[in-house]
Amino acid sequence: MQLRKIVLRLAIPAVISNLLYTFQNIVDTIMLGHYGNPKISLSAVGIGSILYFLMFPLIMGVTTGGIAIIARRWGEKNYKEAERTFENLYTLLILISIPIAIFAVFYGWLLPTALGAEADVVKEAYRYIMGVFLFYPFAVFQVVYHSSLRAAGDTRTPMFIDLFANSWNVFWNYTLIFGHFGFPELGVMGAGIATGSSYLLGTFIYLILLHGKKLRLSLNILSREKIRVEIVKKLFKIGIPAGIERGMWSLTSFLYAFLILSVSGSLGYSSFQVGLKAESLAYMPGFGFSIAATTLVGQYLGEKNLKKAKKATIEAAKMCALFMGITGGMMVLIPTYLAGIFTDDPQIIHLASIYLFLMGFTEPALGALFTLAGGMRGAGYTTMPMIINLTGLFGIRLGLATVFAYLFGFGLVGVWLGMFFETFIRAIWMYVEFRRGRWAAVKV
Repeated sequence: MQLRKIVLRLAIPAVISNLLYTFQNIVDTIMLGHYGNPKISLSAVGIGSILYFLMFPLIMGVTTGGIAIIARRWGEKNYKEAERTFENLYTLLILISIPIAIFAVFYGWLLPTALGAEADVVKEAYRYIMGVFLFYPFAVFQVVYHSSLRAAGDTRTPMFIDLFANSWNVFWNYTLIFGHFGFPELGVMGAGIATGSSYLLGTFIYLILLHGKKLRLSLNILSREKIRVEIVKKLFKIGIPAGIERGMWSLTSFLYAFLILSVSGSLGYSSFQVGLKAESLAYMPGFGFSIAATTLVGQYLGEKNLKKAKKATIEAAKMCALFMGITGGMMVLIPTYLAGIFTDDPQIIHLASIYLFLMGFTEPALGALFTLAGGMRGAGYTTMPMIINLTGLFGIRLGLATVFAYLFGFGLVGVWLGMFFETFIRAIWMYVEFRRGRWAAVKV
């Protein structure tokens, strides 16, 4: 019971943070689903988001390395070394983020063009991309601070910052998409600016708290201390497999977008976006409990308590499967109602409801999958989770989706059936790997 309470203490603020982030995305989708032609606006934002996540694998991979190291040092009570790792992580990733932002602002139109999207979708997707990537370094700053504080056992501060940042995003979405309160009507680009500027606000709040010495991990932004090579090596050693995994998720999204657009055009892709946004409600516990497992495994291994590390991960996985099973049940029982929240278009609602019905059954397995992988990453064991996800998403999911869509003639529903079966296969594989216990021997 004590361990369960510890898991919940870490997981609940992280779940709330994801709830806020999900709510922000849902509001984006609802507003754009009722703005202009939803087939264009929803597809444009979906494609713009793909580029955002295509640019994030290196950032999130290195951050994963930082989380494992900081959590391990925190468990060892070596707080000075944890802080030094955080400073090196911050400096490295801010330097990486600047050229990424410049590239996206000037060449962001390449992705929607490569996907073969319609001319109007390409135009709107690029406007969204520019709005978001103008603020990209601030997004990276927020991700680094969020992740590092959680590794040190503080999930409450990121939650409160997300509350302010996401409230800002919702207000400016409403203002800039539709042109309220005397501001111009910017449509899809307004959604991008609202999202990007919320990262700026989050960074500003962090700087205020940092100045007031209110944070568990401090940061000297103007420090002249050189980046330590041994720390950077560790960050990349742990982070590269995690970065490849993130990149694989992004590339899979790209290939899935291409497959869906080729099967059913912008109608199918906008339906997919509505389904994903509604399903994101089920993801909230998954990310929250995964964060709890990552933090606790790293800290307990730092304390040399392997038994607690294993138990914490299993408890987190059980609770996550339960919570995601409940939300999955809603997707199975009322899919049409959930899809109808986002748009009035009957064709989009019909297709999205099929997606939600199928994916609802997979949510408990997906929750266990998220949490077990998170626990192993907390130990610095990132290679096998990468291999499992790489094989599952590229080899099994895309393979099944193509077979069902084209060979069996199921079209768009066939793409979703590939996702359905692959989720269960990958979850079982991840559990077997966790039980093998090789993650416990990793030195960080």
